[in-house]
Amino acid sequence: MKVIHVVWGLGLGGIETMLVNIANNQARLGHKIYIIAINNIVEESLVKALDDSIEFVCLKRGVGSKNPYPFIRLNYLLKRLAPDIIHIHRPPLIKYIFLPSLRRRTCTTMHDVCNESIIKGLKECRRIFAISKYVKEDIYNQLGLNAVLVNNGIQPEKINHDAFNNSRFVVVQISRLDHTKKGQHILLKAISILRKRGLDVYADMIGDGPSKDYLLQLRDELGLGDCVRFLGEKNQQFIYEHLHEYSLLVQPSVFEGFGLTVTEAMAAKIPVLVSQNQGPLEIIDNGTYGYFFNNGDEQDCAKKIELFYRGQDEKNKIESAFLRVYECYNVINTAKSYLGEYKKIIEEVG
Repeated sequence: MKVIHVVWGLGLGGIETMLVNIANNQARLGHKIYIIAINNIVEESLVKALDDSIEFVCLKRGVGSKNPYPFIRLNYLLKRLAPDIIHIHRPPLIKYIFLPSLRRRTCTTMHDVCNESIIKGLKECRRIFAISKYVKEDIYNQLGLNAVLVNNGIQPEKINHDAFNNSRFVVVQISRLDHTKKGQHILLKAISILRKRGLDVYADMIGDGPSKDYLLQLRDELGLGDCVRFLGEKNQQFIYEHLHEYSLLVQPSVFEGFGLTVTEAMAAKIPVLVSQNQGPLEIIDNGTYGYFFNNGDEQDCAKKIELFYRGQDEKNKIESAFLRVYECYNVINTAKSYLGEYKKIIEEVG
């Protein structure tokens, strides 16, 4: 089977990192895999991580450019390569695939809950994949469209889960710095509450994004300059090597379709605390494999963090969460599930 994955760019985002892992597993199962990035956003460590058999092409479009040439070249490549399947990882990309013969073989993954910026073109795709039950239901409720559930996946066997004795209680949050969605401000306020109570709590924020300046200012206003660090973007290898060193992962998202870092923390055998909403709550099965706080409530977030600080987390829950990742969120299964769905599409279009 010849499969072409198309993305806007290949930066250090969760979609792009996971795509590399999916593509590698599909290639190792004997399929010919291509990745085409439209924009000139390329993280070299991800390119180097690709299996030698995968062909990567960057069309080097400048972000926001009106130049049509990259899209003309995209269609030329798609026509020349004659793939069995075109898998786009943002639905709006379908509008840049011009030929009906190519569109008939184009499927897409919804990597988040529905919003106006990402659902454009969704109805024009041959098949829609949803990364969680919540996203699948959201697509149907918002648009009346049926999607196929394919769980996101990670490489749990590569994540260090050795016990680590940290002399300090350090919380970690990993995501794009976009507080209106990811809720980092909620965590900062919760840390401030705990520090005022005399608890020796620290936090590391890993990621970059449009809210960085706001969050740095908020940190300083809350007097957290000595206990909250912003470490910037880190690649997958860094996360996999160091996640086990933390006392707790907090994912305070205001809305979220999945939550890849939650599964990574479970694989690292550290407890997870998520906001009571959508994808992350689904991952922990409503509290069976992790903990949650009221969405947007820094007081409740602080209360739940204090439980971990005082050693009240359940060790058996951490072990069960570790096993759940292998069973439900292994990228090998993700890759195989997509391949099975690709075959169905090929049979339909003939």
